[in-house]
Amino acid sequence: MKMMINHRDTEKLKLKIGNLKFEIYNFQFQISFSVLFVLLFTLITNAGAAGVYNSTRHGSPQTGVMRDPAAPRGSCRQCHSESGTAIKYPKSLWRENDNELCYACHRDETLSGVYPGQRVYDTATHRIDPRAAWPGPSPSPRKDMDAAGKCLNCHDPHGRQDRSGVIPNLLIAREETLCLSCHDGDPAGDILRDLRKPYSHLIRQGTGKHGSDEGGDPSRYSYTAGNRHAECSDCHNAHAVRHNTALQTAPAASESVLRVSRVRVFNGSPETIPGYQYIPAGDTGSPLLEYEICYKCHSSWTRQPAGQPDLARLFNTNNASFHPVEGPGKNTGIAPGSFVGGINAFSVIYCSDCHGSNDSNLRGPHGSQFPDILRRPYVTQDSGRSPERDELCFMCHNYDTYVSAASPAVFQQASRFNPPASSSGHVFHAGQRNVPCYTCHDSHGSAQFGALIVTRRNPGLLSFSMNSNGGSCLPTCHEQRSYTVNYPR
Repeated sequence: MKMMINHRDTEKLKLKIGNLKFEIYNFQFQISFSVLFVLLFTLITNAGAAGVYNSTRHGSPQTGVMRDPAAPRGSCRQCHSESGTAIKYPKSLWRENDNELCYACHRDETLSGVYPGQRVYDTATHRIDPRAAWPGPSPSPRKDMDAAGKCLNCHDPHGRQDRSGVIPNLLIAREETLCLSCHDGDPAGDILRDLRKPYSHLIRQGTGKHGSDEGGDPSRYSYTAGNRHAECSDCHNAHAVRHNTALQTAPAASESVLRVSRVRVFNGSPETIPGYQYIPAGDTGSPLLEYEICYKCHSSWTRQPAGQPDLARLFNTNNASFHPVEGPGKNTGIAPGSFVGGINAFSVIYCSDCHGSNDSNLRGPHGSQFPDILRRPYVTQDSGRSPERDELCFMCHNYDTYVSAASPAVFQQASRFNPPASSSGHVFHAGQRNVPCYTCHDSHGSAQFGALIVTRRNPGLLSFSMNSNGGSCLPTCHEQRSYTVNYPR
């Protein structure tokens, strides 16, 4: 629909919409209602943006932009020229609207290291990947030729607001909404799909709990304090993240988690809670280890939900046994044939070797169809069948050694607890009696027993002892029995 306004006889037409006033002098024009609506909506939105700017760190008289000492801190004049002056760049900016404009103030690393400075960002994936341009829809996609890698893909220097108020850190969208606009399969990996799976780091339940200033305060990650959360930026630094440029060896972290805060442990005796030291994101003087990032939430450094294991206590390298996350395991004499996938008795593994996507195309513990964000099934109850080859344990441990009764003797004998020394060993229990690994083994560590043995499960072991040539056990399913092993421990 179109309207015609013929205003030859009136000096001017005044229109008021809210606090906005338009004066149109001796002018005849034709305009569609749709164009008029867009025009008015844009003007109203921009008018509201001024109020947002004053509520941001850029616009604050205390923390605001301070490039030009002749202008007040946080004033528009810090970036924009005054009217009447010689304007050289669009939007009256004092220089081209690119990253160098931002670097005028944001060249150096912040004290916490959350922002690592220009030198680091200029090598980050979000800076150098040609796909790193805002895809929209809100705000609109960035389509300018040099859009990729610009700070403006994620930040609005004037600030934005949503229903919850002003969005922190001058971001154009809040928390996971920002990241998942790209990490939904187009243009980056489909992390969104993993987060929608039955088991995931529930980032959508932590909205508003993460803060860039949370630092080394354990209560900011605490379940009992109500601050439990796992936002993208708890594990990833968007200004430093990179595709791996070299092969990483556990426990050294992937370059996808560079410049992230973590918790270092100092192990004491078995069963004891270790000492902790919070390491800020800016600390680059010591190696970044993947499990240290996990310990921000999954250790007694903070307050965990009831029933969640204290992984720092279980992975203690002074324990009787442990999965080799913090360092190589103690069972170094185990036969090489008991492993698969390039693993051996001296290997160190990542938390993410077990916890991650069940989709082989995606990395990281974002989500899975299996409980505890496991990459493969891990049976914890008698399912009436023997374990299968595609289950979690057999990513590293040889199925033919521990389960298959049809496997050659050379494979079965790679386990100490198998024929010929023990007629009722691993293959008998797992392959014929359908006993899952969980029944007798703790998947993280054991302070008291070797071989990750765990007691007090039902079904499971009531008591257990071991020596170099064998041992004895009392399970819930039969009387106490002694056993011998194929080769010494």
